[in-house]
Order: sequence, then structure tokens, then C-alpha cells
Amino acid sequence: MRIWLGFLVILTLALAGCGSSDFSPDTAKGILEGAPVNLSGEQVTLTNEQVQCGVKNDLWDPPNGNLARLTQKGRDLKFSDDIRVTDPEVNTPYTQVNGAFPVQVSDVLKVRDQSGAKIAEVKLGVVIGHECFSKPLPVMGIYKGKFATDAPVVFSFKGSDKEWSLDKLMH
Repeated sequence: MRIWLGFLVILTLALAGCGSSDFSPDTAKGILEGAPVNLSGEQVTLTNEQVQCGVKNDLWDPPNGNLARLTQKGRDLKFSDDIRVTDPEVNTPYTQVNGAFPVQVSDVLKVRDQSGAKIAEVKLGVVIGHECFSKPLPVMGIYKGKFATDAPVVFSFKGSDKEWSLDKLMH
């Protein structure tokens, strides 16, 4: 009985060492949502209602053809390019953002190891503090070298054990 009890203690201690102190989907979500994330030239999608709201609030001019020209008020919100209202390759209006933004992770699709780093594929939205954007604006990922609305955004994290930090957004 004592041998059996000793075996259980050793087994319990060994299994405790295999605990999940390592990187997890919740770790990626917590890091990304814990501080503003620097985004440079990332594409975000808009709804038609958000485009119209932006026009009413002078964030951009009314659409002319497939573009709505960005105004200074829009640039002040860290939008960095005119709004593409129609594009044959993207089924929804979109634009670019530049700067540090709070983000919201709607899903962590995959976490994997790569050369000592952790790589997380996520569905991500940028939080814009304006009445036109009550929901985070989805960030497009890259698929086969092009921005795509259904592609995840890929981030690299560095660290070990319980000490992880955001390294960079990868494309």
C-alpha cells in the first residue's frame, strides 16, 4: 500500500509539471486585448451603415464611384486611406488604419510553435472610439498574398513559461 501511495505522489508531481503554464489561446487573447496594438497599413472592413454614418459625420466625403475620400476628421481617428466602397475582390467596404488601437479578439483559431516563438491565428477587430463604430472593425488577414476578409490575422509572441509578450503582427 505504501509503494502504491508513493507511486501516486510521484505521478501527481510529475503531472503537475506538465500543467498548462505555457502559452494558450487565452494567453494570446489576454495579451492582445490587454494593451493597444500597433497596426500599420492594416485593412479593416466596414458595413454600408458605417460608411453612411461616416459621411453624415464628415469622416469622409460621399462615395464617388468606388471611393469615399477621407477627411481630416477621419484621419484623426487613425484611418489612413480612402474608403473603398466597392471592390470586385472584396465584398464589403474597407479602408486602412495606422496607429495604436485597442482590439477585441473574437476567436483564436490556432496556436503553434515556431522557432521558440508562439504563433497565433486570430479573428480580430479594431475598436474605434466614435458613434459610427459601436462594434470593432474586423481586420483582414492575408491569404495568398492578398488581404482577405475570411483570413485570420497572424501574430508572433515571444517569451517562455508564464512571461509572454507580443512580438509582431506577421504577414
